[in-house]
Amino acid sequence: MRFLIVFCFILSITFTGLGQGGGLDEEIGFQYVKAEYLYETGRFEDCINEFNQVIAKNPAFKEALIKRATAKYNLGAYKGAKIDVLLSIDLKGITSESAFILGKSENAMGNEEAAINSLSASIALDPKMEAFEMRAHLYEKNEQLLKACADYHEAAKMGSSKGEQKSKALCGGYKSKMNPPVLKPKPQEDNTNTPTNDNGGTHQEPSGNEPPVIDNPTEETTPVEQTEDPTIPKEDDFAQNIVIDEDLSISIYGQGLGRRKISDTPSILIIADESGNVTIDICVNNNGEVTKAEFNGTMSTIAKKSMVNLALRKAKEFVFEKSSYTSQCGYLIFKLKAE
Repeated sequence: MRFLIVFCFILSITFTGLGQGGGLDEEIGFQYVKAEYLYETGRFEDCINEFNQVIAKNPAFKEALIKRATAKYNLGAYKGAKIDVLLSIDLKGITSESAFILGKSENAMGNEEAAINSLSASIALDPKMEAFEMRAHLYEKNEQLLKACADYHEAAKMGSSKGEQKSKALCGGYKSKMNPPVLKPKPQEDNTNTPTNDNGGTHQEPSGNEPPVIDNPTEETTPVEQTEDPTIPKEDDFAQNIVIDEDLSISIYGQGLGRRKISDTPSILIIADESGNVTIDICVNNNGEVTKAEFNGTMSTIAKKSMVNLALRKAKEFVFEKSSYTSQCGYLIFKLKAE
């Protein structure tokens, strides 16, 4: 409803501009506003059609290419998303967001090295939690555990429950700290009796001008006291299975989401022409609202755009019971049977 009110308000302004001045820019602006509204309400196929018209007239108009790339990514069209991002970079230069979407697309297509490079560029331009999480996952997958732990730790500092969880589970709850160099002056010699060396000569006392001995700094790893934080979910892949009808069931799991009761299950009617799974990555806040819903192509066997679009919309309509956890992230899998 909020998006609808904002949309109608902007449309009224746009129509006023069209009536007074007209012109191509106003026409593109109207189409862009409409595309944004469709994008914000999760109607990705429709918003792509609108962005197509905007980009055909002016490919550099605002964030049209980046938003179309994101919409394509959400529908599993990873190659198309990559093409849009590269075109945006060519026209407007690289940004943290464009590098992040490129990294996500490369990762989804299995190009892990390219994904890491793009995510690193995104982090260098503007460090964000999601980029650290994804790069950490790739480092962990490639057994570069020191780098993975460093990224999970950075994500945790930004409020990532996954980063906090992984820092404890993967990195053992350890933090590294660098001890400062220790200056050790040479010991004072007793001048009462002047010792002699093996050849009978007099032992020379230090002049006091010699530099002090410096111990090299050493990296010391100390265990962090493990305390239970009620806002951080635990690793728990217990699955909650919901039967919608004879052709559709839903499985929810990850970070204990499978044990969390559902307050409101949306009405779902899906007629599938093929059997398989559509997997959506979701995150749920402490109020039970789904704050993130993203298509997971790796864990899906169906990638039909209309099916993915519907699954994304329905995933966002789930409402869970309130919880002490700031955020729980896991998977919502639509299991479909063809008639």
